[in-house]
Amino acid sequence: MQDIFLADDLSAVEKIIWELLQNATTSYKSAFHYGTVSNIQDGRAEARTVILRNADAVTNTLSFHTDVRSPKVEALRKDPALSWLFYNEPLKLQLRMKANAHVHYKDELAAMAWGLLKPSSQVTYSPADAPGEIIKDFKKKIDLENNPELLHFAENNFVLVDTTILSIDFLYLHHSGNRRALFNCVANESNWVQA
Repeated sequence: MQDIFLADDLSAVEKIIWELLQNATTSYKSAFHYGTVSNIQDGRAEARTVILRNADAVTNTLSFHTDVRSPKVEALRKDPALSWLFYNEPLKLQLRMKANAHVHYKDELAAMAWGLLKPSSQVTYSPADAPGEIIKDFKKKIDLENNPELLHFAENNFVLVDTTILSIDFLYLHHSGNRRALFNCVANESNWVQA
């Protein structure tokens, strides 16, 4: 794979990027399974780690899940600009992506994404306290399968965030010389740039 990064074929590099991202959606061992998303919230930059849930090279989209009560949801509704950051230590590969976020709440896409979640993931949306609220103690693990009312409450907190990738900044660190490329996903253009 690293041989492709050292060659001059940018279309092959872009194909590998998307393959790595798509593989990361199903493998928690993948270095790209967890990504950092950043946006502007209350006039300041905010960053957090999320699980990459979907990657689609055809539509240039990446997706993650969150809780509707999280302040980032309202921030993304006001300003959809978002950035992704991924780093793959074994490959020495960094990806920075500019994107626009689309918040899906209680719509068909959110319902489909909810249906694909394991109960162990669904339970994360069941606490009565909103993300970031001060709590007095940790609650015991909840069994959603035997509590339909709580399962409904959890689903009502679930949000799917689809992000349309506008550009990809690819950086491959190598002892013979770092390689960097910019992929403009809107104009469908790519260029090598100075690292």
